[in-house]
Amino acid sequence: MCEEKAKAAELTGQEALEQHCRVTLHQNNVEQKDTMNGLMRSEWGGCSFEDKTLTFEFPVQQWQANRVGNMHGGAICTAFDLTIAALARFYARENFAPTINLDVNYIRPVAMGETLAVTAKATSTGRRITQLTAEARIKSSGKLAATATSIYMNVDTQKEKQGQKEKEGKEEKQEQQKKQTKKKSGQTGYISSLMNYSDRL
Repeated sequence: MCEEKAKAAELTGQEALEQHCRVTLHQNNVEQKDTMNGLMRSEWGGCSFEDKTLTFEFPVQQWQANRVGNMHGGAICTAFDLTIAALARFYARENFAPTINLDVNYIRPVAMGETLAVTAKATSTGRRITQLTAEARIKSSGKLAATATSIYMNVDTQKEKQGQKEKEGKEEKQEQQKKQTKKKSGQTGYISSLMNYSDRL
């Protein structure tokens, strides 16, 4: 693990982004082949560290057809999400990068047999939030089929887990203090009752 991190540190920004894309495509198409990620059959389309862009291509498949025989809007949205998420994760590094918002605008239909080329661009890469835009084009003609804007959160899972652990520990301590206070209160009440009883004798 240390050797892998050392090698990663030696890579240029472009090399690191290209390596990230290769790893992501392997995860999508091999490790997750039976999930939606794998069924989309994402392919390499290029990337630019300088421009903060990444392109994945998606062959339009029969199962993605809508009722009129074109690529379903949900499949186009999924292609956006897979491409944008890959770039968001690159900037999130080891953090978890869940989708907060994804807005899609559809411009023209994408026919069966075509390939949809989706290019994502990071417009803002902050410590907690990454904002991105994307374009989906029909590869054969270069015509714009849809556009998207998206926001991803950078979640430090280790920090979140530690914070949750501390919160649970604090709540457990408070609960114990309440029980002790209640127990003391009960003992005090019992002693008071005995004293009152003895006074009446």
